[in-house]
Amino acid sequence: LGTAGRVGYDVADAAYFHRVMPYDAGRAERDNPRLVGARALLDAGAVQPDGTAATVRSGDQVYRVRQLADGSLTCTCPWWAKHRGQRGPCRHALATRMLTTEQVEERV
Repeated sequence: LGTAGRVGYDVADAAYFHRVMPYDAGRAERDNPRLVGARALLDAGAVQPDGTAATVRSGDQVYRVRQLADGSLTCTCPWWAKHRGQRGPCRHALATRMLTTEQVEERV
């Protein structure tokens, strides 16, 4: 709630308060280009997991997403090579994480 701006903190009263925001809470998710791209990859069936790695087909390109020992993901795409996770995961890593999380939830 705090990161969405729906909870504030009043320093004078030393108390939290609820704040109603005049925007659609799901808009940030819909407007995030990497998240939109990851959902499109999942919808297209472009993510093929195999153990601690996955093959992701994006257009004519094929990328490999690997899970490291600490649980983080790496990708062979140009976006990942440029940012190295400093700006969050690429759409291929996001799609892989979403698929593996979905599969774990289905097993439970």
